[in-house]
Amino acid sequence: MGAGEFRARVARAMLWTALGMVFCIRLFNAVQKGLGVEVWVVAMAPYPPLVALLVRRWRAGVRYGLLAVLVVLALMPFALVGMDWEWLPWTIGAGVLVALPARVSWPLLGLVLAGTAVGGLLAGDPVGIWVWRPLAVATDALIVFSLHTISRMVVDLHAARDELATLETVRERLRMDAELRGTVGTGLRTIAGRLAAAAGAPPEDARAEVREATETARRTLAEVRSMASGYRAAGGGRAAPPVRSPRFVRVILVVVVLIQAVRAVVNVFLLAGDPRWLFLLVPLLAVAVPLLLSRPGRGRLIVLGLLVVPVAWPGSYVANVLGVVEGLWGLLVGAVLVRVRPPRSWAIAAAVLALVAVLSVTPPPVSPPAGVVAELLSTMILAWLFYSLSRLADLVVLLERARHELAAAAVAAERVRIGRDLHDVLGFSLSAVALRGELALRLLDRDPVRAATELAALVPVLEKAEAELGSIAGGRVRLELGREVGAAVEVLEAAGLAVRAEVAAGPLPEETGTALAAVLREGVTNVLRHSRARTCSITVTGADGAVRLRIVDDGVGAPPGPGAGGVGLESLAARAAGRLSAGPRPEGGFEVVAEFPSEPAGLGGDADGVDPVAGAELAGR
Repeated sequence: MGAGEFRARVARAMLWTALGMVFCIRLFNAVQKGLGVEVWVVAMAPYPPLVALLVRRWRAGVRYGLLAVLVVLALMPFALVGMDWEWLPWTIGAGVLVALPARVSWPLLGLVLAGTAVGGLLAGDPVGIWVWRPLAVATDALIVFSLHTISRMVVDLHAARDELATLETVRERLRMDAELRGTVGTGLRTIAGRLAAAAGAPPEDARAEVREATETARRTLAEVRSMASGYRAAGGGRAAPPVRSPRFVRVILVVVVLIQAVRAVVNVFLLAGDPRWLFLLVPLLAVAVPLLLSRPGRGRLIVLGLLVVPVAWPGSYVANVLGVVEGLWGLLVGAVLVRVRPPRSWAIAAAVLALVAVLSVTPPPVSPPAGVVAELLSTMILAWLFYSLSRLADLVVLLERARHELAAAAVAAERVRIGRDLHDVLGFSLSAVALRGELALRLLDRDPVRAATELAALVPVLEKAEAELGSIAGGRVRLELGREVGAAVEVLEAAGLAVRAEVAAGPLPEETGTALAAVLREGVTNVLRHSRARTCSITVTGADGAVRLRIVDDGVGAPPGPGAGGVGLESLAARAAGRLSAGPRPEGGFEVVAEFPSEPAGLGGDADGVDPVAGAELAGR
């Protein structure tokens, strides 16, 4: 199980733990009130459809059907046992929030709370119970809905961790394609236009056009090398936007904290009947609530603890009404679990929970065992809500930031690939255009027919270069070894070298052929740029499950490492799981030997840790 999948499971476990706590609270409250087993069994009937709504994403019709069943089951006990049960339609509120769109669900939740209040009036509830019911419904519904929503966000972000990278890569390809067409493409079209104008022009005009076409090819080649180097050197792409914690998490926490504060204020009237106690409790709550909502550090946690713990116990010995502050203890425990490291946080949480049990029995009246358990669970559910929402919100931020980092890495990798292919693919074509253009320029006076032949031969080279330019950003480059050997011979001969070429290998897989052709292009480019050679031989042979390319010249050679704009022969070979050796020969000259498996199982990683070999990896993108 990967880390991302584990996080997703933890997020779901937090939801089910909270739901189990709510179930236990309702169960112990029923036991405390002496309700029969059949009553609370019937009262738990809406739990299965609620769990079904939470467990997976259903299509709209199924969601609405499950919600209807939930509502019927939640109201069914009225018909069976009348009002003699702890009716709290929180399951309806949670189901509405989970099953319906936000624009509908929140108004309906308001109606559920209003209906709960009206029902309490009709049932003749005491004021304390009448106020408590809607607040308890809202709290339980928000707990389940918020944990369901945030856990789903974690699961979705984990499942979609690569989608942003794919989208940003496509955007970068489109942007760079437009950039390449606007620079390199313009140069290629200018060259083609100059050569077309030279075809039927008088000798002087033809010479000027060919000279300008050759200079344009040189300038475009320099631009290609510069752009390729820039793409590889800079990560590029847009800056990642700041990632913030989900806003609704803060809203839910604010609402739950305010509900507990309101309950404390209402209980002051119910227990003391003296509003003068509000002069003590309202300022206390006015300080405690912002501290809870400000993600307090340890210093603020100490202040918060000193505000709410001693006031409730042993303060309740002075006046029983002060015990209402205990409603904030669960949120305090949650804040401690978030901001303090274990085992200190566990010790503090255990101490506060022990005080909850103590407060249930001293000072009198003493709560029954079921009531003590229910009070402990109520404190624990608030602590769990605060802890889970805070941790899962942090996890959402972490996952979202990781998605942006993956996208940035993918964009940087794509820029490296495009820069590599731009150098390896177009560099050779533009070198060929420049060399053959210079040859045609020299032949215009002494051999016009051959000059015309050379100029005509540049037309398909330019057309091929334009096609390759369009395929670079899209990742569809394919090179055919046979054609590349012929093109290499023509370019070398145009440069004045005596060339011998031999291909003695059978049909090759597309990946291997593209890898060999890419190495051939880079090797021939090095011969033309660095070696000052007069002869060159190219041989391709196959034996023992491998195919070997050998390039030998009589020049001084050049190192096989990375050049100014590209990646060098060693990297070209490594990207296709091949081997390469290059160096001077004892008898003089320079030799490059590259060997690749003739039946590759698949292309390996790039030597620079980015991608497989230039042309070969692109079709799969």
